[in-house]
Amino acid sequence: MRKLALIALATFTTSVFAVSGLTQPRRPPTRRPPAAARAQEVPLSDRIAGELGAIHWGMNHEQVFEAFRQQIRASYVPRMKNLGQVEQYRLNEERQREIRNLERTYVVFDGAQDHRQWDSSFIGSEYTHNNNESMFVYQDARGNREFFLFINDRLWKRVQARNTNGARINFDDFATQLEALFGAGRRVMAGTRLETVEWRDPTTRLHLLDQTTFFSAFCLIYEEQATFAQLATLRVNAPTKVVRRSAVTLDLSQPNTGAVTGDNSGNIADRITGKIRVVENTDAGTAAAASATAAGAARRPAGATPTTPAATTPADDPLGLGGLGI
Repeated sequence: MRKLALIALATFTTSVFAVSGLTQPRRPPTRRPPAAARAQEVPLSDRIAGELGAIHWGMNHEQVFEAFRQQIRASYVPRMKNLGQVEQYRLNEERQREIRNLERTYVVFDGAQDHRQWDSSFIGSEYTHNNNESMFVYQDARGNREFFLFINDRLWKRVQARNTNGARINFDDFATQLEALFGAGRRVMAGTRLETVEWRDPTTRLHLLDQTTFFSAFCLIYEEQATFAQLATLRVNAPTKVVRRSAVTLDLSQPNTGAVTGDNSGNIADRITGKIRVVENTDAGTAAAASATAAGAARRPAGATPTTPAATTPADDPLGLGGLGI
């Protein structure tokens, strides 16, 4: 009798589990997102690390300054050759002046009125006041600027502003040329208008912004992903409102160093990205060079050897940074 009871219990238990298995909903198999969804992922680009160079995330402002000091000093070494003492002294003074001018661009965003000169510029939305943030700026001879932004004295963002000098160029065309360098990016649209293009690598997010409406610049914004993800925690004080000023005010307070006359949109994208250098007016350029040479000769002491200007367009400088990729 006991044996029959055990057999009956076993049969009942098996039936219960069988029925339970039939009534439980099956979990759908794990599937990869469709191709359309995968296309929205931000693609990886090996080019990002090469553009950032030796200046890496986490450096303090003094370490970044020192990297630039070394670059500036190195740029003067070939110019010092075969010069007399007077010319060497003059170049030494010029080198130190260039370094001091760079150091003076450092600003701490502590809310003081004297430290708000960038608040209404295209860079004004990239930082906040009273959150231990700071920045310094490098500007090259073509009017291109690069902004280094720190939080808790730790580098986390670089903004490269490519100066269009007011020339007419379509943002989509500029983005296409950048995609030739960084690879196909994730394009974000605002209706039919291109809003930005994004790339990433294991540590960095890169995206583009069109700031030509008021500021005659396209911006490449590099951000450390780890810091970007913690901004809500790091920025304990709410940002103050930014009021943009007019293009006229911008021109007066932030001068451009070049001018474009006529419609040069045919090659402006190449000139901005640095892929092609075109002399728009050879005769005018030759005349300007001759004038500069004559002026230099008038100032040069007798017997001094004329100097050859350092090249401003390295072959490995596709973004037109003038050697900023250090």
